[in-house]
Amino acid sequence: MATSASTTDVSAKKLGISQTSVQGFTFADFLLLICVSIWALNVPLIKSILQYLNPLAVSILRFGVAGLILFGMLWYRERSLQIQLKHLPLMFLCALCGITLNQVVFVYALSNTSASEVSLLMATTPTFAVLVAWIARQEKTTASYWKSLPISLAGVVLIVLTAPGAHLSGGWFGDFLAILTAFSWAAYTVILRPLMRHYSITKLSAYITLIGLVMLLPFGLPQISIEAITNLPAITWVELIYSTLGAVVLTNILWYFGVKRLGGPRTAFYSYLQPFLGVMAAALVLSEQIVIWQLLGGILIILGMLIYRQILSFSRIRKLILRS
Repeated sequence: MATSASTTDVSAKKLGISQTSVQGFTFADFLLLICVSIWALNVPLIKSILQYLNPLAVSILRFGVAGLILFGMLWYRERSLQIQLKHLPLMFLCALCGITLNQVVFVYALSNTSASEVSLLMATTPTFAVLVAWIARQEKTTASYWKSLPISLAGVVLIVLTAPGAHLSGGWFGDFLAILTAFSWAAYTVILRPLMRHYSITKLSAYITLIGLVMLLPFGLPQISIEAITNLPAITWVELIYSTLGAVVLTNILWYFGVKRLGGPRTAFYSYLQPFLGVMAAALVLSEQIVIWQLLGGILIILGMLIYRQILSFSRIRKLILRS
């Protein structure tokens, strides 16, 4: 249910969110734009890597190296690895949702349905994030969210359905896994928030990455081939380095910062940009075709975000149209 602006302000103060993070474009918003841009470029790079390695083998390599780097950063910055035992269950839940479950269901969703349908269904991430945050009593939705949601969803649908060769003919099991992928990332984004009152972003990144990796090992170890790894082309090693340092280490920190400053639902809303930026990245890296309808979809996504962040309103849009 939508709430008034004053109610949102009070809720923000209780949750430790500054008023600038509730309204207007902030530094945290800018960092999240960088974050989703890195992820967008990572998608075609991972597709290239999968020519040589099995899916979960790639995940284990990326998160294994990232975990070591994050623990190195943690020791350098804090000289302490200490955590409270009472927070371990919540850390395990975060790792299960955001790394282990998310990686497994995503891979097998693609194996059981079309990539177009998976992309479309994963666009439900922000909606799930709002639902989980509401259940957890972390945040309340505002009128701007419900105004912007149909616009952004229309943009995502336009991008996905107008992609060359796109069709929605996958099986129900793949659809279920795709929805579970979206839900797992949304739940992770929201569940993470309370832990930030007690630990630094670096410490949370390190421990959740390690825990998620350990739980992923039983699924991914059988897919690892030492021969395949040692025979990787040089360009594939470059792609792996980017996908590890950029798309795991750096984006983990940026995403955590966004959750801390803006809250789970607001941060998850940036997931709507992923399809648009992914289309651009695929065109650059894989020379995939771009159609005008996809560009229009990207404009709708950005427009929805501007309305949600209360940078634009429908009255302003009408004035802009009349002036032109």
